[in-house]
Amino acid sequence: MAKTEVIKFRDFMDGTWKQPKSKQADVKKVRDTLVKSGVLIPLAFSTAAQAHAAESIKTVASTAIAGTTLQLLAHALDPVTQIFVALSLPIASIVLIGGCYFFMFGQSERAWTTLQNAGLGYILIQLSPLFLKVLEQVGKSI
Repeated sequence: MAKTEVIKFRDFMDGTWKQPKSKQADVKKVRDTLVKSGVLIPLAFSTAAQAHAAESIKTVASTAIAGTTLQLLAHALDPVTQIFVALSLPIASIVLIGGCYFFMFGQSERAWTTLQNAGLGYILIQLSPLFLKVLEQVGKSI
C-alpha cells in the first residue's frame, strides 16, 4: 500500500513542498535573517559608529527580500498550473470521445478538427510548466 504524504498548507502555497530539503533550509535561513535584520536595523541606526554595519545589514536584507519576493511571485500560480495539468487528461479524453461520435454521425471534417484540437491542447497544457520555467530562466538572465 502506498504511503500518503501530508503537506502543510503554507508549504503548499509557497511552493517549498516540492523543493529539496536543503533548499527549504536555505529559505528558512533567509526568513530568519530577515527577522533578525528587522530587529537589528533600528539598533544599528542608533549610533554613528555602527553606520557601516547598518549599511551592510540593509544590503543583506534588501538582497534577501528581493530574492524571496521574486521567488514567491514566480511560483505564485504553480498550484493552479498543476491543477490544469492534472485535469487535462480527463478533459482531453472526453473531447476525443466526442470527436469519435462526430465520425459516427457522418461529420468527418468536424471530427478531425475536434480530435486535432484536443490532442494539440493536451500537449500544450502538459508542456506549460516547461514553458513557464523557460520564461523564468530568461527573466533571470536579463
